[in-house]
Amino acid sequence: MKLDRNITNPRRGKYALIKLRAATVKLAPVKGMVMVEESAVDFGDSPDTDFFVIRLKDVYAAPALAAYAMAAYRDDQEYAMEILNLAKRAAEHSHQQAPD
Repeated sequence: MKLDRNITNPRRGKYALIKLRAATVKLAPVKGMVMVEESAVDFGDSPDTDFFVIRLKDVYAAPALAAYAMAAYRDDQEYAMEILNLAKRAAEHSHQQAPD
């Protein structure tokens, strides 16, 4: 299995981030569509904007988030505990599946 961003041109992954703090979200005239200004959308297609999305239903999410929480613990215990709670939710997710 390969990451989408490594097999697509332009180098875009499966997901984009919408920076909600920078966005004005509006319902589009077409039902089920949402409009957001382009400056609030991040495709992660450059070294400065690269990211990796982990959904909690991913079978690898719990150990990945637990490791992240442990790394963050020395700098911010409150933040680390919130991430550890996400790891717990991921471990208990009722629809775990391999990433697609």
